[in-house]
Amino acid sequence: MIEFKPGFAFKVTDFSSLNSIQTQVLSALNIHQDNQETKNGISDLVVELESPERDIVFLLDGSDDTLSGFPAMKTFVQQVVETLSVGENKDRVSVVQYSQDQQTHFSLNTYTDKQVVLNAVRQLDHRGGQPRNTGAALEQVRRNAFAESSGSRHTEGVPQILILLTGGRSADDVTRAAADLKKEKVVPFCVGTKTADILELQSIAHNPSYAFSVLTFDDIGSIHQQLVSLVQRVPRQQPRERALNVLGSTQQREFMQLDIVFLMDSSDEMLSDFTQVLGFVEQMVEKLTVGERKDQVSVVQYSNEPSVEFLLNTHKSQQSAADSLKTIRPRGGRLRNTGAALNYVKENVFTPSSGSRRQQGVPQTLVLLTSGRSNDDVRNAAENLKEIGVMMFVVGIKNADILEMQSISQEASRAFFAADSSDMSDTEQEILTSIQTSKKYVATTASYDPSSRDIVFLIDGSDDSQRRFPDITDFVQRIVRDLSVGPDSDHVAVVQYSSTAEIHFNLSRYVTEDDVLEAVDGLTHKGGYPKNIGAALQYVRDYVFTPESGSRIQQGVPQILILLSGGRSGDDIRTSVRMLKEMGVSIVAIGTSDADTLELQTISHEPRYALSVTDYEELSTVKQDVLSLLREPSHHVVQSVDFDSKKGDVVFLIDGSYDSRNGFEEIRAFIQRIVENLNVSHNGDQVAVVQYSRDATANFYLNSYSSKSDVLSSIRTMRHKLGQPLNIGKALEFVKDHVFAASVGGRGADLASQHLYLFSGGRSGDDVRGPAQTLKAKGIKTLSIGTKNADTLEMQTVSYTPGHYFYVPNYENLQRIYTSVETKLRDSQETTEFTTDTSTDVETEHQKADIVFLLDGSDNMKPNERLILEFVTDFVKKLEIGPSKAQVALVRYSTEPTADFILNKYSLKEDTLNHLSNVKLKGGGSVNTGRAIDFVRNTVFTASSGSRLQQGVPQVLILASGRKSEDDMLRPVGMLKNAGIVLFAVGVDSADRFEMEQFAPGAWYFLKEASDFPLVRQQLLSATASLSGSVSPGIGK
Repeated sequence: MIEFKPGFAFKVTDFSSLNSIQTQVLSALNIHQDNQETKNGISDLVVELESPERDIVFLLDGSDDTLSGFPAMKTFVQQVVETLSVGENKDRVSVVQYSQDQQTHFSLNTYTDKQVVLNAVRQLDHRGGQPRNTGAALEQVRRNAFAESSGSRHTEGVPQILILLTGGRSADDVTRAAADLKKEKVVPFCVGTKTADILELQSIAHNPSYAFSVLTFDDIGSIHQQLVSLVQRVPRQQPRERALNVLGSTQQREFMQLDIVFLMDSSDEMLSDFTQVLGFVEQMVEKLTVGERKDQVSVVQYSNEPSVEFLLNTHKSQQSAADSLKTIRPRGGRLRNTGAALNYVKENVFTPSSGSRRQQGVPQTLVLLTSGRSNDDVRNAAENLKEIGVMMFVVGIKNADILEMQSISQEASRAFFAADSSDMSDTEQEILTSIQTSKKYVATTASYDPSSRDIVFLIDGSDDSQRRFPDITDFVQRIVRDLSVGPDSDHVAVVQYSSTAEIHFNLSRYVTEDDVLEAVDGLTHKGGYPKNIGAALQYVRDYVFTPESGSRIQQGVPQILILLSGGRSGDDIRTSVRMLKEMGVSIVAIGTSDADTLELQTISHEPRYALSVTDYEELSTVKQDVLSLLREPSHHVVQSVDFDSKKGDVVFLIDGSYDSRNGFEEIRAFIQRIVENLNVSHNGDQVAVVQYSRDATANFYLNSYSSKSDVLSSIRTMRHKLGQPLNIGKALEFVKDHVFAASVGGRGADLASQHLYLFSGGRSGDDVRGPAQTLKAKGIKTLSIGTKNADTLEMQTVSYTPGHYFYVPNYENLQRIYTSVETKLRDSQETTEFTTDTSTDVETEHQKADIVFLLDGSDNMKPNERLILEFVTDFVKKLEIGPSKAQVALVRYSTEPTADFILNKYSLKEDTLNHLSNVKLKGGGSVNTGRAIDFVRNTVFTASSGSRLQQGVPQVLILASGRKSEDDMLRPVGMLKNAGIVLFAVGVDSADRFEMEQFAPGAWYFLKEASDFPLVRQQLLSATASLSGSVSPGIGK
């Protein structure tokens, strides 16, 4: 559906009849708000989707490096402003330029007219200067540009947006200033050129997908629409209020109990600030209600090792806990082993014996206070705490690392940075408020009756579903009849959504099957447009999966959502999905053919929980699938389809040159599909994406994201790099040194399997051999995918083995090889394969194989006659010929095939070589490769001709081709493979690469000159050597 909503599509016989629909179109543009249309036309419909007010500050890098790009920067600012609705009560704009220091050109309250703003931007002059102090500039805009005196409306909840344009790495520290901005609820976007540091940009940005990289500022227009789209989606904030004295009202917290553990860094570096940090803990505890059936508190110190001050079940009163806090003294210690401390609290404090009430559904909270980067690894420990449902907040002072803090907290909004301990006062209230509003309950792993479930149906009530609404209600009733509805068994709720959501009945409303069926039977279609699935998911989280609405989540009862969708969501789903899954809700998503499959898989518990039907009338066909999913033993742990249970580091190295610009979307879709089937987490698979042309740039690193949704989000928003030439060797060096490195998440030392996917649309401008060999030596398995313009031999050199190379005519054909690529990745994870080392030859004494050379002898091959015959001779010289060793046969063909000698003709290498020295290609105008393959199967690979297939000896056919076959190859090739014959192909001159791929997928080579012999020969010898013992007697006839 292209039109904005039903009724906005008009049909005419041809364009000469357009006048006949003029009245209808005008009518559609003047319609009423109360029936979901507008009074003033389509423009109102569009604006309605956007926030009406924003405060936007542009921070422009005016250092010496950006002089040539400054006009493009001004143009970009003007393009963004053109999309805004500038006015005193609408959008406000400010521009600040910086280098060594900052200059405010105009503030948020300076101009209230768009044209005046555009004129002011047009007149900006480049400031110049060195160095580039981005950190100081961020601090300046926080203190001044986003101040009420400058026109900021942050106290009214108006979105505060910063757009940073920079041409390089900052000369000063940006982490503290960036953290302070986010603490003030400013949403930063970053745009940097190739000389900027992408990790620095990602640390400044609201989240990594809000950081963009362009080659130069002249290319900045390419991300304009993408950035504007994200800016328009920034929501209104809650108005900033003074801190409350307590954690919410009594009414708000009636049902809440909290288990809070304070983990305090008491290393030597923290000693001077320990008293104030302890005071911070005391103030937080004062705002709790400590008691046996209320809040529980624990305090743990750590440096080299952790030490418990008191456990969760130690104190039964507020006064007792407060008195104990006053006696705490810092222990000191040279090291700061935060990872070990996090593991300690998981194993020794968040346990029933220490007072944890996790199994009763009480929220588990950790507040970590630290003054610097950990001396040990924190990622696995943080992930382990997250897996048991602990919500983590991190407060850092002094030299704390903001990226490490965010990796522990799992969410940037739960990491707080204070320049020193005196700045911590506001943080305590933010943490307490976040606990109150974000995590009123947690999913538990308590035991439960498998017949006891809370099941919510979220059904499509949009305009599109009206005709099939009876099919939807019928499906709900069919599922309900197979449940066990009762007070202590299954509970059911139904919610209907379109542009908004409304509850028909909650989980506590009905306790008998008949009552539920009757209520469903009485449902009426809601109507409305568009389908805002994200808002609907947020609605069921906030108002349906709650104790007040009958949810038994605190008792460990599985929480299940069944979503019915008839199309793509009109809003963003990601945050709502993540929050539901964090609660422990398992989602089954059922979509019609108009729904977005990737979106359904993103929403669902795991991809197999996403089901498809052509239309709602076919819902009954997936009933059994749904019931089977509902019967699965646990719906508390989010599981992912994984190629292997072991952890893996997966890096995608994407051709970002001009050659791939038309296939970039296909590459994006392909890697998204691969990521969908990975188990992305700190303890599972990690993903990085790098683009290359002249040089390489990381879009994100292995440790940038710990969730699949974040990885997919970043892939969806990445921009094509562009550039020339294609330096594959340099790119391979980059990923080896800077992407598989431990400092950015590489886990080679932890025995994680490491995989590199290389995409290439052309021949490399530099040498690939050295870097490729180094990657193989490090155990990194490279799988390469090349188009028709890529160099086959080069791709096979880079690949872990020849079988790890895949050919596609162009990137539009990528999806066709997905299954083969997936299979190869499985095999690579499960087996250790040979590597291709061109420095030495394979030992040939143990080789036992029957090898047939099938040579294209047509006229087209004549110019390459010497090349191909020398190759065969060179290959045979490396074999050990004999009845109990290798046997060789030679067949030439053009229109018809002819056997020069069969497998049992010669038992000595000397005789074989003598014959080869006298061979001439036969000539001929036609090339019938299919007929030649049939001849080889029927005449040469037979016992009478010397084949030892029945004895389990590998049977190998090596085809040398110079042009495309004129007859059908597929049938004969299939019969060869069925007979157990292993196929390889060597191409010269005009050989058809696609045909060679069909003949020998991933096992074909291209010869250009004699210098290519050693590598191709080595790869073929390695491949044939690896076949020993792989063929069973009697596999063929």
